[in-house]
Amino acid sequence: MSEYSNLPELTEFIKYILFSDYVVLDAKKKETALSALVVAPVESGKTALINQFSNNDGILYLTDATAWGIQKHYLPMMRQGRIKRIMIPDLINPTNRKKATVDSIITFFNSYISWEGVGSIATYAMHLELKEPINGSLLTTMATKDFKRMVKGLAAVGFLSRLMILGYSYDQFTVDTLLEDIIEGRAGWDKITLQLPEQTMRVEMDLEQAKKLTGLAKVIGQRCGASGFRALNQLVIMCKSRALSCQRDIVNDEDVARIMWLGDRYIGNIPLDERTKKRIRSMS
Repeated sequence: MSEYSNLPELTEFIKYILFSDYVVLDAKKKETALSALVVAPVESGKTALINQFSNNDGILYLTDATAWGIQKHYLPMMRQGRIKRIMIPDLINPTNRKKATVDSIITFFNSYISWEGVGSIATYAMHLELKEPINGSLLTTMATKDFKRMVKGLAAVGFLSRLMILGYSYDQFTVDTLLEDIIEGRAGWDKITLQLPEQTMRVEMDLEQAKKLTGLAKVIGQRCGASGFRALNQLVIMCKSRALSCQRDIVNDEDVARIMWLGDRYIGNIPLDERTKKRIRSMS
């Protein structure tokens, strides 16, 4: 099997994203568990990439959804903390409806993955004022062509400023190598079960280690049309998540180096025009 089969680097990246659900976060810094949108061309394995992790605890896996459906059927589990993350293999499914329905679910996700959380719900069939806002994380994918078609609208409502956009594509040599893997029966997507902790854990990170991330945070911010503040928070949480995935409660230099390498390679590398960047900046 070739080094490209099953997207090993992105599989590693997704693992750390999932561990962020179990890192103690600082509300004063507006820290949140990491949400991500994986963007790649059709037939690039992005759906299979996240499906590897669908059986892990705390994940609500939905092939399609509406805001009303999520609230009606899963709100109690979300309030209890039994659901920490929503995983949707292709975001085009819940966004391929009439505008009002699409606006509703994007608005819900905007609140759900933000530090403020969902504090109230008001629909034609449901009205709730929650004493404790609920929040969580989102992991989903979208084909590059769909992303380019919808990017301005998603940026305008603040959705893209709240999550990491992970992008990748293959050159022809890699495509040929992967096709050989498939022909020879060497490639397969097995389920991955993570050794997740039973409760959130505090992970310490040295100030000097965090400072090493500032340069990359600025670069990622420039790619996305933002300042880099949110990118820095995300990178810090990624480092803590990697440490936690190694069953450590202290970040080491290897964590920082690995996250910097993966972050530079995949975060925000989908080209955005200046108008879209401006919209993201205004919503950050």
